[in-house]
Parts: sequence; C-alpha cells; structure tokens
Amino acid sequence: EAPMHLNHVDLQVGDVQATAAFFELFFGFTHTSNRASRAIAILRGDDGFTLVLQRRTEGDRYPNGFHIGFIVEDEAIVRRMHAELARSGAPVSDVQMNGRGTMIYCKHDGFLVEVSCRPAGSIPVGDGRNARG
Repeated sequence: EAPMHLNHVDLQVGDVQATAAFFELFFGFTHTSNRASRAIAILRGDDGFTLVLQRRTEGDRYPNGFHIGFIVEDEAIVRRMHAELARSGAPVSDVQMNGRGTMIYCKHDGFLVEVSCRPAGSIPVGDGRNARG
C-alpha cells in the first residue's frame, strides 16, 4: 500500500499577497496562482508541498503558540535565516539552542514560523530545500 503524504496546509492570513511574498523571499516557495487575488494564493515548495493562503475572516485568530516549522540540515542555515529575517526588519527571536536542536521563530501575520535543525548525531532529516539552504 502506498504511503500517505501531507499534501498541503491552508493558512488564514490578513494580507494574502504580502504573506505569499514572505514565503517566496525567505523560504523559496513559488507563487502558482493569481498574484492580484486578495482572497487566495497557492504556493509550491521545491519538494512539491503546497501552501495555500486564504484571507482570514475579521476577528479570527490562531491560538497562542500556533506555528508552522521548517527543518534544515544544520545550525549554519538557521543562523543565516536569522540574519536575513533580522536584516529585513521581520520580528525574529534570538537563536535558541536546547536538547531538541537550534531554532528561531519569526512572527508573521498572526502566527509563528519556526526554522530549526536537530542536534548533531540525531535522526537525519530531509534535504531542507524549502527553507533556503
């Protein structure tokens, strides 16, 4: 039997096209839908993953701590992403290190985006292509 794969995530956002540009610039997604739409954007990652962005209904909010995460191969990529996000003026956390690895969090349009790597010697991850490596 063929394995089941996660096909897409649909995020509700305040500004569809600004959020699409954020994911294109920092995470290497490609915009595959109408750039003029204020209601929806469909983005594709290098690995075929689809990220759908739809305009959030007024008053809707994500629960505190809600986030999506990108995993990368090593700490240098996490630190480079931190520098790029900080240089752009994005609200990004300090680089954090603990037993789970090295990570940063960036707040964007009401939710958090995590970029992390696992500690050296832990279970290998994919190639990390969707967080610019």
